[in-house]
Amino acid sequence: MSVEIVLLVDNAACSEQLRTEHGLSILVAGPGRRVLFDAAATAETLLANAAGLGVDLASIDSAVISHGHQDHTGGLAAVVQQCPGLQVYVHSAAFNRRWSDRPGTPLKDISCPHSIERLYQSGAVFHSVTAPERLEDWLLVSGPIGGPKHGRDNFVVRKAGEMVVDGFEDEMCLLVRGQAGWAVVTGCCHRGPRNTLRTAQFLARGEPLTALVGGLHLGRAGEDELAETVELIRQYDVRDLYPCHCTGAKAAKALAAALPGRVHPLAVGSRVVF
Repeated sequence: MSVEIVLLVDNAACSEQLRTEHGLSILVAGPGRRVLFDAAATAETLLANAAGLGVDLASIDSAVISHGHQDHTGGLAAVVQQCPGLQVYVHSAAFNRRWSDRPGTPLKDISCPHSIERLYQSGAVFHSVTAPERLEDWLLVSGPIGGPKHGRDNFVVRKAGEMVVDGFEDEMCLLVRGQAGWAVVTGCCHRGPRNTLRTAQFLARGEPLTALVGGLHLGRAGEDELAETVELIRQYDVRDLYPCHCTGAKAAKALAAALPGRVHPLAVGSRVVF
């Protein structure tokens, strides 16, 4: 049995004919199910790249949303329109309003641009994920990623009428079992590689974690954070790392230098078979 991953939307592309944006969308295709992991920042980029790569979005039966930022949810309404009855696996907190709060700049709204009510009216069938959920023998949705607080304080969310630091209780990852073990697919890894890999290891029940795929949110990482990430990859014996999106080119280069032969940066059009 094999599972194919196709990168539909990312910050970089393999070809000038494919569009780029600060967003992420990944097709995960295996026996019995075709899943869209995240839905890009805009419908225009997602639809154009899917067409350019020969991916029929109408054949998607499920969508999994890693977290509620706009660059991972912007194209979701367009996918629902093409796929009435689309099964959408998401944490309810993904629809909370949230902002980027960077020093010296105004708050920037980075919420999901679609209401859950409008998506439901368009035909989405929601699964509110509060715990790990197995979709197939080869596919697991992690549920909320636990563990200690991680990350910077430049993302905020409104709770009980107050602006507080976003703890990303909605963030989830996918576990995809290939021929040699499990690949962990992340959106932005806001909960951190340590919490993410620890959760994945628990869910894999002793089977190896062979790959880490997706955004790692290391674009502003210092040397200590990069060194910690390298140590975690070694600690969990992750054989291959496939960074994209918010990982950052500088961080990807540093990881490749520290982990020779194990780092394979992705871009729109990349296809990986596990």
